[in-house]
Amino acid sequence: MINFKSLLTTLMGGKTLPRGLDNTASESTFIEDVDTGQLISSAQGPIAVPTIDTIEGSLFSPADIDLYQLESERQAFFKFRVVQNPLLSVSSLSSLSMFLFDAMGKGLAAGIGEVGFNFAENETFYLGISDGLNPLNSAGEVLLSPEGEVYTGTLTGWQAPGLVIPIFTHYKIAIETETQTVPEPLTMVGQGVA
Repeated sequence: MINFKSLLTTLMGGKTLPRGLDNTASESTFIEDVDTGQLISSAQGPIAVPTIDTIEGSLFSPADIDLYQLESERQAFFKFRVVQNPLLSVSSLSSLSMFLFDAMGKGLAAGIGEVGFNFAENETFYLGISDGLNPLNSAGEVLLSPEGEVYTGTLTGWQAPGLVIPIFTHYKIAIETETQTVPEPLTMVGQGVA
């Protein structure tokens, strides 16, 4: 079933929309505005997490990379996971690679279909989404691989896709939060002071 509201919002240049408007959830979704950039300087955002709990966007070719700037509102482990393909897509969502970078573009974590990392309160970080392309450092070497390997350097580009066949992949990324609890100090009960 086509979600026409999502399609129109994506095509007309979406913004952060309260999910209550379409009666699907009580939280918020960030919808890609036009086509997001591929580098730190051109990323869309900032997106406040966990207030925003879903990101929707589209990849229009194998060379298309979407990069989002996120801001953590609290210390937590944030997990990003492909949950749904509301529109007809040519490529498989199971092949979507997801990458996390710190504020300077240093690679933190990567995965296929999902990725997660611990972030401090008010920390800026970036989420990259591709259909199988890996980020590169300034030496042209792979910075992160979807298998989880993290190498040195910062994000300066992406691998060339080789043969470019027009595709359309609409993705929906759920943002799940596991708040970290700080243990209380150990106290001695029943110990008197002499």
